Amino acid sequence: MIHILFFGSTTDSVIVLEKLSALKEFNVAAVVTQPARPVGRDKIITPTPVETWARSHNVAVLSFPSNPEKPWLYADEGQVIDALQPIGADILVSASYGVKIPWETIQKAKYGGINVHPSILPHWRGADPVPWAILSGDHQIGVTVVTLSESFDEGKILAQEKIPITPKDTSDPLRTKLFDMGAKLLTSLLPHYVEGKVKGTIPHYDTSLPYAKKFKREDGFEPWDVLNAAMETGTDTDRIERKFRALDPWPGVWTRVNGKLLVIRALHPNNGKLV
Repeated sequence: MIHILFFGSTTDSVIVLEKLSALKEFNVAAVVTQPARPVGRDKIITPTPVETWARSHNVAVLSFPSNPEKPWLYADEGQVIDALQPIGADILVSASYGVKIPWETIQKAKYGGINVHPSILPHWRGADPVPWAILSGDHQIGVTVVTLSESFDEGKILAQEKIPITPKDTSDPLRTKLFDMGAKLLTSLLPHYVEGKVKGTIPHYDTSLPYAKKFKREDGFEPWDVLNAAMETGTDTDRIERKFRALDPWPGVWTRVNGKLLVIRALHPNNGKLV
C-alpha cells in the first residue's frame, strides 16, 4: 500500500481527493489544508471543503498558519517539516492548496510529489490561471499534472490535456471542469508513475511568460467613465465582457458613481456596445 499525503483546500481539491481515495493500492494517509476561517457576514468559523471531506472519511487533518505578509508561505516552515515527517508519506499530491510545500518534505517522500495545475504549463504559472486566461482572451486552456518542485509550478510535466475557451465560459465552472480532467489524468498515470514508467519532461520556464498572480478586491474596479463609454460607443466592450466572465463571482466587476459603490451583476455585448 502506497501512502499519500494530500494538500488542498477548495471544492476543486475535493474532486481530486475523491478520485485518489478510490485508487487500489493507494491510501490517503492524511490531508493538509488551510486553517478554518470566518465566512459570510456573520463571520462563522468554517473549515475548508477538504477538512470537511477528511473528517467524514476518518482521515487525519493537519493545518498550519501562513505568513501574514506572504500568505503563500508558512509562518514556520520548520514546524511544518517536523509535523509531517512522522506520517511517512510515500508520495505527496497537491491540488488547489495555495501554500508552498517545503522542499525538504517533498524530497523526503519516496516518490516526491505531484500537483494538478489548471493551466497549460509553462504558461500561467501561479495562483489564478483560469481567470487570467479568460481575461487575456486566450482561445484555449488546459490542465497539467506536474511534479512538485522547489519553485511554484516548475516541475516535470507528466501529462496535459487542452480544451477550448468558449465565449460563454466563466472562471468557476471552467476551473472545476479542469480539475475533473486533472483528477482523471492523475489517477490514470499514478500507478505507472510509482513504477517508474512515467518520467515527464521539463519545459523551458521563461521568466518573461505571464504569471497568474492572485486577484485582489481592487482588481475588479472599472472606472465609471470607461463603462459609460462602452455602453455609448462600444469602446472596450470586449475587454470588459471578458473581465466580467473572468472575475465572476469574485472579486466581480464594480465601479463608483457619485461616490457610491455599484456592483455589476450582469452584462452582455449587443451590436458592439455594452449592456
